[in-house]
Amino acid sequence: MTPRSLTQLRRATRTTATRAKARSGAEAADRLAAARATPAKRRAGRPRGPERVPLSVRLLVETDVRLTLACAQTGQTPQYLVEDALQLLFKELGVPRPSASAPGVG
Repeated sequence: MTPRSLTQLRRATRTTATRAKARSGAEAADRLAAARATPAKRRAGRPRGPERVPLSVRLLVETDVRLTLACAQTGQTPQYLVEDALQLLFKELGVPRPSASAPGVG
């Protein structure tokens, strides 16, 4: 038997309910294709905050342990703890905030 005749035999042995189900599957596929063709709305979730840039640093093991403990104690993530610590350091050193016209800003 050829593959074509096997396909025809399978189609012929389907019941009416199976045929209807196969048709509804094709209709569902058409609806899915139409849904994918329309532009998707942005998912609701965490609101966008200020733009951030990735930064990678290597910490001493002791510092990492202390950071982990501080995160557990405050309930904040390392990102926010490091951000706050840097802001305190900048304030102590008198480092000014960059203006919008400064290179690399905006």
